[in-house]
Amino acid sequence: MKKQKAKIDFTSVRDNDLTEVGQLIVDRMTGNTFFPTPPVLLATVQTSIDDFSAANVKAQDGTKMDTADKNAKRKILEGQLSQLADYVNDTSMGDLVMLESSGCPLSKVPEPIGILPAPESFDVSEGNDPGEAKIDIKVVPRASGYLVLYRVVEEGIGAPPDAEWQRKSLNKATGLITGMQSGKKYEFKAAARSAEADEIEQYNFTEPIQKYIQ
Repeated sequence: MKKQKAKIDFTSVRDNDLTEVGQLIVDRMTGNTFFPTPPVLLATVQTSIDDFSAANVKAQDGTKMDTADKNAKRKILEGQLSQLADYVNDTSMGDLVMLESSGCPLSKVPEPIGILPAPESFDVSEGNDPGEAKIDIKVVPRASGYLVLYRVVEEGIGAPPDAEWQRKSLNKATGLITGMQSGKKYEFKAAARSAEADEIEQYNFTEPIQKYIQ
């Protein structure tokens, strides 16, 4: 499961909010025994906060030069806050108490998705070359990817009970399987992947479909 981390990118924080964000980090990390050796002196970051805050106020009704000065000071502050956030992540190693004590904005933890339903439709067609098959799966919302299982079947017999499925993981709902035996019939089935399904190796598969591979 994905863990929370301190955000290291401050470029989306509005000018009027960046001072407040930076000040909270400096206040929380000052004297914080979890983070005794920050890579940037907190006094230096405080100076950058003050410089940017003053430049931001001046730029509100100032000249283009004032705006350029504000932007330059913002870049300096963003870089220092990013260094602190990196340090917090490396030191805390995902410990939420430590992360929250730093004052850094934290990433959101995505809600568990669980085991997704089987795709509503699934198609296999010939590839461009022998031994290839094109895969086309109807998109399953929130799927992190797809898993296709395939194996050889014998005409009129089907697959032996112990026939091992081969696996193909896809990052998206379309893809290509290569390296199959030309002239053989295969059966295929597909499932949507999620972090939870991958962890316990449990999926909801489509009904198998069969296809001759040229």
